Amino acid sequence: MAARPRIRIRANWPEHLHEPRPGYFTWFDPRTKKTHILGRMPLAQAIYEATEANMSIAEGKKALAERVESDSPTFGELLKKMPVSEKYNTAQSRKLADGRLDAKLGKIKCRELTTKHFADVIEAILGDGKVALAKVVRARAMAVCRRGVSLGWMDSNPAAVTEGVKFKTKRTRLTLESFQKVLDQAPSVASWLENAMLLALVSGQDRSTCARWERSWVRNGHARVTRQKTGVVVEIPTSLRLDAIGMTLDDVISRCKKTGIISQYLIHYTSAKNGTERGAPVGLAIISAAFARARKKAGIPDENAPSFHEIRSLSKRLYDKQGNVDTKALLGHMSDSSAQTYADARGVEPIQVKVGS
Repeated sequence: MAARPRIRIRANWPEHLHEPRPGYFTWFDPRTKKTHILGRMPLAQAIYEATEANMSIAEGKKALAERVESDSPTFGELLKKMPVSEKYNTAQSRKLADGRLDAKLGKIKCRELTTKHFADVIEAILGDGKVALAKVVRARAMAVCRRGVSLGWMDSNPAAVTEGVKFKTKRTRLTLESFQKVLDQAPSVASWLENAMLLALVSGQDRSTCARWERSWVRNGHARVTRQKTGVVVEIPTSLRLDAIGMTLDDVISRCKKTGIISQYLIHYTSAKNGTERGAPVGLAIISAAFARARKKAGIPDENAPSFHEIRSLSKRLYDKQGNVDTKALLGHMSDSSAQTYADARGVEPIQVKVGS
């Protein structure tokens, strides 16, 4: 049945205003379905009262888009939803990236974020010449936005379509000749540094693994180590021999045990000074700093100079040249791309052409 047409004189009345009898007005509340009596009053006053009541209802009924917008959390709140990594270095890297993102975008609602917001942050970091940091921040932004999409706080990932950051490592690879020069200076810097360098070179393990290497990890002719960065467990035969220096892993481990100090760690302090304790493990930053001092004493320029970590790449390249060691397994790499990264000599060694017999 069609609705009754409004009387012409009432066509401009506010909604829900009624005049059941001349000069007597009521207002109908659509929320409660109740009729409120306004009583006898001038028409202008009744229109005003009804208009005010209708506006009160309109303010309480937000449009869907407006409700969604007001309920949308900020990017800063989304950052707090991100899980914290148990790995120290990863956690610190993410904390640094989160700080940059929060400072610039933290107060912006997630649904208001655009690709330009993230691009501006990344470009500003690149403008400061911090390419590595820009790459970390971009990767973190994409991960946070993925989390936002999964929570229903965002409809898409605006960080994912920002331009990828191209990062070229400037640090020079370590050659065997340079390694030997630094090794010669190691005893004058720290009593444990020579052992740390040899352990890293022959085992192919990273600085963190060498620093934490315990005597108990060696059993029945094998050393079982767990990479802190990836959690990958690698079992290495102690008979592993690096022909380039004429030493086996067993030779290096024996050297580490002959310091005259009882310690559960292969790399340990041999004297108590400057707050250190005999037998205590050597910290990662201390290892890097000691290597840098020995490198400087060896006459290697500081600009783009190789760090202790470069021993790992040198180890892979020497074993690859030796030809009888699965270096991908030795270094604990799960992908060919990671293995290839360490195989790259970055111009310090020529590409050799192999000719079959």
